[in-house]
Amino acid sequence: MKRISLLLAALFLSAAGCVQQELSPKTVQKTESIMGTEVTVTVVARTAGEGEAAIDAAMTEIKRLDAMMSLYKDDSEITGVNLAAGKRPVRVSPEMIEVAAEAEKIARLSNGAFDVTIGPLVVLWQMGLKEGKVPTDEEIKRILPRVGYWNIVIDKKASTLFLKKPDMIMDFGGCAKGYAADKAAEVLRKQGIRNGIVAIAGDIRAMGRREDGRPWRIGVQHPRKENKTLTVLELSDKSVSTSGDYERFRIVKKKRYHHILDPRTGKPSQGMESVTVIGDRGAVIDPLTTALFILGPGKGMKMVKDLGCDAIFVDDRGRVAATEGIKIDR
Repeated sequence: MKRISLLLAALFLSAAGCVQQELSPKTVQKTESIMGTEVTVTVVARTAGEGEAAIDAAMTEIKRLDAMMSLYKDDSEITGVNLAAGKRPVRVSPEMIEVAAEAEKIARLSNGAFDVTIGPLVVLWQMGLKEGKVPTDEEIKRILPRVGYWNIVIDKKASTLFLKKPDMIMDFGGCAKGYAADKAAEVLRKQGIRNGIVAIAGDIRAMGRREDGRPWRIGVQHPRKENKTLTVLELSDKSVSTSGDYERFRIVKKKRYHHILDPRTGKPSQGMESVTVIGDRGAVIDPLTTALFILGPGKGMKMVKDLGCDAIFVDDRGRVAATEGIKIDR
């Protein structure tokens, strides 16, 4: 459910003046609408045909994962798990088990700041804000007992997922995109691609380097200044993810309500404007970014360092905190 805005800056250099131009690396890019957002895959290949074929294979993989994990598909595996909540375990694909296990790890480390069982709260807020209403404290109180990651049973041996309580809703919106970017990158490697980028909205996986041999350049958007970046990251073989309050929000009675809910209170998280995390795997940093947005830099900075990641925090007063080595534009 998370949608964020990163500025992807990739410099594509031509091979003008080269006698063997047709044998030089080709940068190929394609964009499709998948997972409810724009997906852009960019590769450096030996030929345009090779690049296009690899991109098509990566897009097919993302579509396959979306078919498993989308709440908006009646025949998805996650819909089946949710419909069986409180009744029985449901056999699912290994990928579903992987995503659920990574989500459970981040939920546990963050003491529930990230929680994939937040689905009932998401539905409550979406329905309310769509009608220009804010859910009452009483409505939230009635929903909260249906939220709790400790009520998910992950059986890796049997490859099943089970939600203990009726009417629970597991929602992979805060973790599926990072995982899908990882898997798409794996497909690109199997296709012989070593250099490229998979960008699923703001969840980005950078592989190798650009056509000119330099690291990929990824701009991190300022949460309140549309045409300004906080910094430009130069990355190779890393993943980047951002959670922010500036892409999806509603104004109700002159008050701003964004989509990032704190599972512990049932209300939009307070105190932050955006968090960006850089790490080795999208499957880890995608849910981590949401957790850190809710925790803030006070508690979140230690968690980032313990997991071997880097992060940029922007609070609701515009103050920026970052791990060592990240240069922030002032």
